[in-house]
Amino acid sequence: MCVIVKQKNQNIMQNMRGHIVLVLIIILSSMTALGNEIFQKANEAYNQKDYVNAIVQYEALIKEGYKDAMLYYNLGNACYKDNQLAKSLLWYERALRLNPGNEDIKHNIAFVNQQTIDNMEAQPEFFLRTWFYTVRDLFTVQRWAIFSIGFIAIGCICIGLLLILSSARWRMGLFVVACIVFVLGVGGVVFACLQKNNINRTDEAIIMQKIVTIKSMPDMSGTDLFTVHEGIKIQITDKAGNWIEVRFANGDKGWIKKDAVEII
Repeated sequence: MCVIVKQKNQNIMQNMRGHIVLVLIIILSSMTALGNEIFQKANEAYNQKDYVNAIVQYEALIKEGYKDAMLYYNLGNACYKDNQLAKSLLWYERALRLNPGNEDIKHNIAFVNQQTIDNMEAQPEFFLRTWFYTVRDLFTVQRWAIFSIGFIAIGCICIGLLLILSSARWRMGLFVVACIVFVLGVGGVVFACLQKNNINRTDEAIIMQKIVTIKSMPDMSGTDLFTVHEGIKIQITDKAGNWIEVRFANGDKGWIKKDAVEII
């Protein structure tokens, strides 16, 4: 009996260590450019209204592999100042994925969207889906991971005390607390992973061409359904060669050439 209990406890500790390793990987998986010299020079160029030079330097950092919400946000600002509306929206959307709770990014997206030619009213979303995404977007990947580590660490402490205390009352209380914080910790891991998956998704894009004709089929001989303009955010629902089927916020669907868009 003692051997079985000991083995179960070892399995629990191994599972917790696995969760902690996972969230540590999530925390360390992104790079920041904030202390980079090129980033500072790009900011100086932006402040001097040399937006073309700022864009070049921000993009150079991105080519080096840096992924940072502030970097993307600043690049979006520079693109907007350089009258590249579609490109600014692209980088704002990428910044929002890394920092979904940032109100400045949301404000800029809404502001630039008001200046696009097409104004598509989004279809209403099922309230549970909206609630779920709202909870997911409360924190960044890193903050969800830190949240998880904290609760998993508390759970480990509770289990450790549970193993050494002899009072039945204290053992029961610690067991309940350990279960609660462990569930919260695992929940944090789940939301961190969901945020990570959202960052890496490839089914959303921004239309980059000035004018795009939406076709009824993945062929130039297809019927022209309607036209849209740059800056529209779309969801990719299917692919066929050099064509992609896209869905717009209002529910309309059609086919366009994939080189007309850029993946967020």
